[in-house]
Amino acid sequence: MTHIRRKAAAVAVGALLIGAAACNSDKLAGLNKNPNYPSTVDKNLLFNQAATAGPLLVFGDNMQLRFTELFIQHVAEYQYPDEDAFNIRPSTIDSYWQSFYSGPLEDLKQAYIQSAAIGDSARVAATLTMRAYLYQNMTDIWGDIPFSEANRGNEGIIKPKYDKQAMIYDSLLVELARAERIATGPGAGFGGSDPIYDGDAEKWRRFAGSLRARLAMRISNVNPTRAATELNAVVTDSAFFHSNADDAIIRWPGDGQNDAPYFTNFFTNGRDDHRVSLTLVDTLLRLNDPRLAVFAQPTQAYQTSGTGPMYAGLQNALTADSAAELGLYTSRPGLYFYARNMPSILMDYAEVQFIFAEAAQRGLLTAGTGTAATYYYNGITASMEYYGISSAAIASYLAQPSVVYNAANGLQQIGLQKWIALYAQGTEAWANQRRTGIPSLEVGPEAAIPTIPNRLEYPQSEQSLNLSNYTAAVASQGPNDKTTKMWWQP
Repeated sequence: MTHIRRKAAAVAVGALLIGAAACNSDKLAGLNKNPNYPSTVDKNLLFNQAATAGPLLVFGDNMQLRFTELFIQHVAEYQYPDEDAFNIRPSTIDSYWQSFYSGPLEDLKQAYIQSAAIGDSARVAATLTMRAYLYQNMTDIWGDIPFSEANRGNEGIIKPKYDKQAMIYDSLLVELARAERIATGPGAGFGGSDPIYDGDAEKWRRFAGSLRARLAMRISNVNPTRAATELNAVVTDSAFFHSNADDAIIRWPGDGQNDAPYFTNFFTNGRDDHRVSLTLVDTLLRLNDPRLAVFAQPTQAYQTSGTGPMYAGLQNALTADSAAELGLYTSRPGLYFYARNMPSILMDYAEVQFIFAEAAQRGLLTAGTGTAATYYYNGITASMEYYGISSAAIASYLAQPSVVYNAANGLQQIGLQKWIALYAQGTEAWANQRRTGIPSLEVGPEAAIPTIPNRLEYPQSEQSLNLSNYTAAVASQGPNDKTTKMWWQP
């Protein structure tokens, strides 16, 4: 996949863009120009880098295995449990914040400008969709963030204001509707420089609509009328994933240069401090879920001597000493997640089906012919098929009384199955749990706060570089700590 191998070159040119944005003096325009490096980087390289590096900030091993997969109790840490107890280094938060803005968001801005200048609607739609994906995740991590004034240093805005989350969501929904509308319009698209769909315009249209549905469901508690309007428009336009073949995925070559992020963590970096969470393992055992053998490995004790249960989870947020004693007796993540070419999911068909199931159950979705039960079963089936579960095993699972859809308890069933299906997609699972409260999660004994975090704190750099706007954001949103809720939370 040559479009992924272009990452290294794009990193270098992205650095040039950052430097260019920081200095805009005409007096210096002719000085220190190196003829061997371009002053304007091609839109294809920019998009390739943004569409690879940007999602990595959302679902990469650091964000998920250090934060969100721990928060949502898909995995737990047994050697270095600081993050499992929600003790996160301020420097780490600073790094993520700066990386989003100075890297993929700047690259997407420049790729958009170049694409719009030549009237390439397919390219414009892809850049709008990726931008919305990144900003949606950023605002769901921090809340109010710089948006309307972000990445405008060349206009003299070096201290951007923070926009309210409600305004950001409104803008992103408008942009995604536009992306959906123009995706298959004039233009060649990014072709082989597109690491997600290889330039397939129809798939980008479906991704834009699916993401629009995700955002609509996120605001459904605070603005159900707007949520219903957006959801019904997506279904009416048939602008959503129709099967697993439409999933927004980065498929890593696994060639030693472009390896899956989990492989990099477990093998390249030699990390072995994760076990599957007790919460998830116990849930899968209770439901006789065949995904357990995919999501988890038999414990080392069971493999070597046959002692103890085959699968066992580790409780989150234990002391380092208590957790260390359980390493041999708890399950590592499944071998699938150690694969060098394990695909990384931005968004998938299963999630869309669960969105529609909840929307139908709540009376928000009236377009289309599906029912809440139909969408619910589709979501489970899609998740299991993605992981290679047989048709017979799926049918047996769906027939269990504990799984058969019951409208009286439908929202609980949808929420639980969505949480399971979002394994290894911790950033989205975390957001959905904060919105629904499903499943109900009890924090471990060493947790720094009594509930799972509602957000990450703002980076310390903002207090020194953008103090007035930082102060205004805190006054508007609430204290800069992990307990302050998102705008869309109940």
